[in-house]
Amino acid sequence: MTEIGDLPLPLQVKLLTVLDDHEFFPLGSSRKVQVDVRLIAATHHDLKQLVEKGGFRGDLYYRLNVLRAHLPPLRRREGDIRLLLDHFRQELATRLRKQIAGFEPAALDLLTAYPYPGNVRELRNIVEYAVNVCQDKRIGPEHLPRYLHEGQGPETTTSPAPASPAEAHAIASDPAPEKLSGSWREIEKQRILKAMISSNGNRGRAAEIMGWSRSTLWRKMKQHEIS
Repeated sequence: MTEIGDLPLPLQVKLLTVLDDHEFFPLGSSRKVQVDVRLIAATHHDLKQLVEKGGFRGDLYYRLNVLRAHLPPLRRREGDIRLLLDHFRQELATRLRKQIAGFEPAALDLLTAYPYPGNVRELRNIVEYAVNVCQDKRIGPEHLPRYLHEGQGPETTTSPAPASPAEAHAIASDPAPEKLSGSWREIEKQRILKAMISSNGNRGRAAEIMGWSRSTLWRKMKQHEIS
């Protein structure tokens, strides 16, 4: 179940009843149905905070909060981006009966530098667009949506999910982000340089400021030709 944090309170009551009693009335039926299910729910909300504000039932929260996994947004999972790009390319190319072997290096530079405010759904949509447009053996920059070249998100993209406490710390530590300008690639390079200046050249500290691992910082510095 996605976005369980947006579930209206009356439906929360019904869901809690199903989880407790293992039975429910199907729509339009007068006979109960027995069920034995395991519920996997996801949300970008802080459910505990919603409980405190009265927007989510505490009993349902504690009923669901058995095995909890925190998945950071895609922009903080650098290693996953390439894997997901290849996965969706293969899946969509097979569906559309196209022989697309991979991505050109210039296209990968754009795709790995983009922050993906829409997370995995947005990444999949970008790949689907590219696979549909591409008539070559490999996806190049010309096959990607225009907004990627401009370093901006699409006009229809919704605001990104609220930052977690760890992300908020990383954002707050980012030196003077409001003064940065240019394409996303240029902004990223400026942020790295500012982080290196703030840390007096200490790569470990600079990686913390950026919210990255040391290996990610090293790879990004290499991409941007920062010595």
